[in-house]
Amino acid sequence: MKMKLLFSVPSGYHIRELVLPLRRHIEANNDITEAHIVAPAAKISSQVFPEFGTKFMFHENPKDDAGHRELFARIAPDRVITNTIGHDALDEPILRIAKQMNIPTITFIASWDNVWKIERLMKNNIPIAIPDHFIVWNSMMKEHLLRIIPEISEANIVIIGAPRMDYFAQKDRIASKQEVYTAFGLEDVSRSLIHIATTELYPMGYIGRTIQRSIARGDIPDNPYIYASVHPGGVLKKHHELVDSGAVVRFSPGRKDTIPLVSFRYAPTEKDIFFLLGVFMHASVLINHSSTVALESMIADVPVISVTYGMRFDWWGWYRSMVYRDFKQHYADLLSDEATYIAASPTDLIKNINAAIAHPDEKRSNRAMTVQKMITTTDGTASEKVLKYIVSL
Repeated sequence: MKMKLLFSVPSGYHIRELVLPLRRHIEANNDITEAHIVAPAAKISSQVFPEFGTKFMFHENPKDDAGHRELFARIAPDRVITNTIGHDALDEPILRIAKQMNIPTITFIASWDNVWKIERLMKNNIPIAIPDHFIVWNSMMKEHLLRIIPEISEANIVIIGAPRMDYFAQKDRIASKQEVYTAFGLEDVSRSLIHIATTELYPMGYIGRTIQRSIARGDIPDNPYIYASVHPGGVLKKHHELVDSGAVVRFSPGRKDTIPLVSFRYAPTEKDIFFLLGVFMHASVLINHSSTVALESMIADVPVISVTYGMRFDWWGWYRSMVYRDFKQHYADLLSDEATYIAASPTDLIKNINAAIAHPDEKRSNRAMTVQKMITTTDGTASEKVLKYIVSL
């Protein structure tokens, strides 16, 4: 049976989540004749989707319901796939109109925290569209969906995993330690690398200062390097305090300021992905608040420290921050197996850094347990399974 697929890609972030890891499987599948991508970046597809072959066709998002109907009638897709049900507003009419036209709809929920976002949309009465089928990473996401949208049939929510984590299984393509260190201007590969993963949700300069002072005092031995990653959708200058603390501060790979469309300035290629995985693989320890990078570091079998305290004298700001909220919501699933070190104070932070560097195997079994729980498919086949499910409906 020949088939046409249509994917909604409302921002560059969504390239990484599904269409990029599915790309090579779609191109190899002779039953899929066309793969249509609806994206605001359709006119600059050669910049944003440089690795996508001739099977892929690009369309700008229609401006109204009539435009969506015309587009779907012209393409006649057999499946419509989104990554959200409306927390990116461009997905809502795509799902709604496809359902009106009796086209099967599937939402692959892009990240492990996104069901919480769906719940917040529903509480705020923001329009969403419920697809015919959901694909999720893990059982917690499925259970949460069933709680907040009880009209969904349990059989229509399938647990498969996270296609973007499949790249970890392609070990021969991951950047080497020498390549990572050279890219960051770090000369001595024998020195440890402390990776601080920043967010835009709460400043992390206070963490960098604590680490820098501890290294200077000799409380952290062997003079490790400090690298701070900035989310590709973030603002580099917000993290100047980390530069002042001696850290190498860089956007995570995939940021492309030459792309004129702001929402697609994060447009990772596979080369970007494999360099990023090299950063995860070759760091000695990851320090973060409540980011998904903690899970990626666990897949790389690198110790993780979760910092659960804020800046000194900033109780009000810390308890009102989204970071603090995350610890009470989705991030609790990642902490429940004791797979990370918990730093509730500067003293804890330094003690945990030393323990992680000196004994990297200490929490290995806990990390493996959490990875299995969170992404389900750990052998690099999640993308194949997702595509097989989409085609089989």
